[in-house]
Amino acid sequence: MYLRRSSVLKYLLALCLGGVLYSEWFVYKIQPLFWKNLKCESEQSCTKILFIADPQIQGELAVPPPLSYLFNWDSDRYLKSTFSIVENYFRPDVLVYLGDLMDEGSISTRAQFHGYVKRLSEIFDSHYPVAQVWIPGDNDIGGENEPIKHDKIKEFSTVYSQPNVIVFQNISFYKVNTITYSVPQPLDDDLNFKFAISHYPVIERTAYAKQVINSIHPDIFFCAHEHKSKYVKFKRDYASKETHLLSYNDPVLSISFDDDWLYEIYVPTCSYRMGTSKIGFGAAVVEKDNQQLKYTVFWSSARFPYLFIYLFILVILIGYTLLCCFIRILSKFSNIVKTEDKQFLLQRT
Repeated sequence: MYLRRSSVLKYLLALCLGGVLYSEWFVYKIQPLFWKNLKCESEQSCTKILFIADPQIQGELAVPPPLSYLFNWDSDRYLKSTFSIVENYFRPDVLVYLGDLMDEGSISTRAQFHGYVKRLSEIFDSHYPVAQVWIPGDNDIGGENEPIKHDKIKEFSTVYSQPNVIVFQNISFYKVNTITYSVPQPLDDDLNFKFAISHYPVIERTAYAKQVINSIHPDIFFCAHEHKSKYVKFKRDYASKETHLLSYNDPVLSISFDDDWLYEIYVPTCSYRMGTSKIGFGAAVVEKDNQQLKYTVFWSSARFPYLFIYLFILVILIGYTLLCCFIRILSKFSNIVKTEDKQFLLQRT
């Protein structure tokens, strides 16, 4: 019995170790094997941009402690692991954060807000100097199903103190705030390639979109919020519009800027807590004297299937422990019965 029990225990320990190694290391290491090849034809005239959308790190109110500590720890660790793999693979020059950085930023206290900012800095901790562009989302400053929180706008602007236009090499990133419907002041004689970055989509807000286009003259739009991967292609005069979903098997999207079409690219969420399994990081390269942009999504592995594996292993371990306890109790009871039977027989003789 001891040998059999010892063998079962070894198999269970091997199962646990294998499950942890696969779920926490191997699954991340093999991710790049499934990504589309997004390379620069010339490193000297190419800019690599990584888009981070809707990480929405979990707060302290949705789930009470101590479960909140466990949930937040796992979610933060997942974001850190997937980001680290993407960064090492792609080596971006610019990181663009498209808002909804926090899940409870708009309803947090000042101390909680700064705690979330610290967690974000630990999650998206780049291993080398890189330019970073931050914009807020509705979960950071309000605006969706709740009033815009002007104190949170001020707090966000203080923590992430940046101008409304960020210039990197020959690219200008214009922070278009579709929550407050504000348009950044264009730079004087700006001949750079222009990105209009926002949290909410711009193009579906026709009057506001025309205001942005006439003021900034952007070459391309990038947005988030919907947690989906797609792009909208439309004529500058709004005479025609097309919507295309982007999925795992789609080739790299190649966009030229020598026609009358404009594009708005929707970057998917990078968090597994957003109710979708299609999660990842948007990546773009701009080259050929800013006349061509290539875009793809570096898809992340789902997280919930591996959490279910942990749950399955936990159930097996609990079941095995209970079975062992039951066998020991049954064995003790059997020994007691045998002892009583022996005493009864001795008394009769």
